[in-house]
Amino acid sequence: MRPILPFALSGLLLVSGGALAQTTAAPQGQPAPRLVIGAPGSCEMRVNGDPRPCSSGLVYVQHQDGAVLISVQSGANVTIGFEGRSDSQPQRERYILDLARMHTSVSGRSAAKQVTGSCEIEMSRDGRTWHRATCSATDRSNLTMIVTFTGNGSQVTAARPGEAPAAAPRAPKG
Repeated sequence: MRPILPFALSGLLLVSGGALAQTTAAPQGQPAPRLVIGAPGSCEMRVNGDPRPCSSGLVYVQHQDGAVLISVQSGANVTIGFEGRSDSQPQRERYILDLARMHTSVSGRSAAKQVTGSCEIEMSRDGRTWHRATCSATDRSNLTMIVTFTGNGSQVTAARPGEAPAAAPRAPKG
């Protein structure tokens, strides 16, 4: 996949440290993240129409190999992630990730299954505020999971793990 979304976010102030940095360590055998974006807000999750816990904002991770994963927390030790096969950005305010797999991690144990579906993110024109996102994934047994994210109006935070933070601009002499 080509890095579409990061282009829209090239003007973001990249931060390091804090809670976001905790999500950036790649487990053994996993590709290292190139870009991690945290969007503050709330989420709702449904599986075949039945509500499930969803307790976080949205996290977008682009790995060094180009793979993209969008994830949410579903309780203290449960993460649900949607992995893309391809992506597009038909307008600056709209990003679409076509899904290939859904990952579930419970207390550090992970499982993945093939799915069809997509995640769509609606954002401000500059990419700094994510308003809404919907991920809809259906597996081979026709189990459908829908995650709906609503941003809280705050700007996203972004980190590029492994890169040194940019130096603050100097005031002009005068």
